[in-house]
Amino acid sequence: MSAATAAVEPAASSGPMSANTRAGAVIQYYISSQVDTLNRAIAATERHAPGSAGGARRDPPSAHGDPRLRAPVHRDPARGPQLEQLLTALKHTEDLERLRTHFADRFDQLGLTVAEYPKWYGALDEEVRESYRQIERVHSQTWVAALLGQVRMFAEHAKFTRDGDKPASSLMGVVSKAKIHLLDTYVKMSHATDLVAARDEMRTAARDAHHLAEAAAPGLGRSAEEVIAPVADLGHLLVQYRQAVIARNWLLRLPGADRADRLTASLADLEKEHLHQLGEQIDQATAAMIDRWQ
Repeated sequence: MSAATAAVEPAASSGPMSANTRAGAVIQYYISSQVDTLNRAIAATERHAPGSAGGARRDPPSAHGDPRLRAPVHRDPARGPQLEQLLTALKHTEDLERLRTHFADRFDQLGLTVAEYPKWYGALDEEVRESYRQIERVHSQTWVAALLGQVRMFAEHAKFTRDGDKPASSLMGVVSKAKIHLLDTYVKMSHATDLVAARDEMRTAARDAHHLAEAAAPGLGRSAEEVIAPVADLGHLLVQYRQAVIARNWLLRLPGADRADRLTASLADLEKEHLHQLGEQIDQATAAMIDRWQ
């Protein structure tokens, strides 16, 4: 039986990785570590632990759904409508939870006591709790346990494709393409009619580049690590930008009486100012990243 089709041992048992390690082994190791992270996140979600919904959603075992990263291995567990339902529920909870934390930080900046918080914040708090209950109703179904079993089998008994037999050094081409795509999304922003949508596309590109470099790092070493740090910093700013957009839109969609409240109006203005500041910081971080890569 050829190496391209034989089941492989877990990459962790193959010793230190290098640029000569098979690409499939490097990616299999990454996926296996993601499965462990996913299991911990699911356990935390069952306890309604703060931030756990986001952890469960962001750590899928198929290398964040990027087909370029899955290429060295195959038999990836299929996504279906039930899984999409669960991911949607997790995403909704993550957004609500981040929004609650975001506004709590704003209240602290303004020196407000809990008694001075606006009434709509209490409603947001209850919405977060209900969203966790909704997740519980979904992931308590038997198909979730069956899917996780398939994921574990995939991680432990993945098979190499033809690309999997290439050396890990071949993954640098994938990382380089992700870098180029990220920079292209930034260049296109100068012509964008919707700057918010353009920056969100850039956020997605930064996230993909970060995860691709992170997965390849055990085999590529410093070459991948030099991508991870600047892209992670840029991605953090883009996430903050998205959060400020969500927060401002939330405030602007409140019922008229709430929206007319002086505190709420001040918060909306604060978010608008923050968006401008973040836009400048994103430009600066991108310029620094380009200089570092030249």
